[in-house]
Amino acid sequence: MDDFLGWTSSSDDIRKHEEAYNKELMSGPVSSSTQFNYACFLIQSKKDYLLCDIFSLPACEPLLLLRYPGDVRRGISLLEELYQNPDESGKRDYVYFLAVGNARLKDYNQALQYINGLLAVERSNKQVQELKVIIEKRMRGEAVKGAAVAGGVLVGLGAIVGLGIASQLP
Repeated sequence: MDDFLGWTSSSDDIRKHEEAYNKELMSGPVSSSTQFNYACFLIQSKKDYLLCDIFSLPACEPLLLLRYPGDVRRGISLLEELYQNPDESGKRDYVYFLAVGNARLKDYNQALQYINGLLAVERSNKQVQELKVIIEKRMRGEAVKGAAVAGGVLVGLGAIVGLGIASQLP
């Protein structure tokens, strides 16, 4: 399951689903399945794309275009639209992938709200329980990193103050 949050969509997969989404959008309303598939691939977007890949250039410098957060946010937006539709039957899947998207953006509190909502309805759902454990684990990891950075800053400031005081002594 931990691999699932780390899984990424290829730029070709995203492009394919984006084309299908735009084609349907041009001819009328987009089907729920097309919008859901496109949203899921956006949520699993890679952290970076090579400009060479995007523009199908045969040889170019490996310039990176960072799209990851924007893609994930767009996927979340599409899922929220689907969830708002009263006729939709796949709301459980929408909420699950909303949790995944928010976790990938490190908005763990929002992700846990979605997960806890699912668990309130489906308490024995193993997939949702596993995702909750992973999100909580990542939250703790981020908290530890934050504490380490804050501790490092305090040590650095202490050293600077100590040097300043030492330089004032005769």
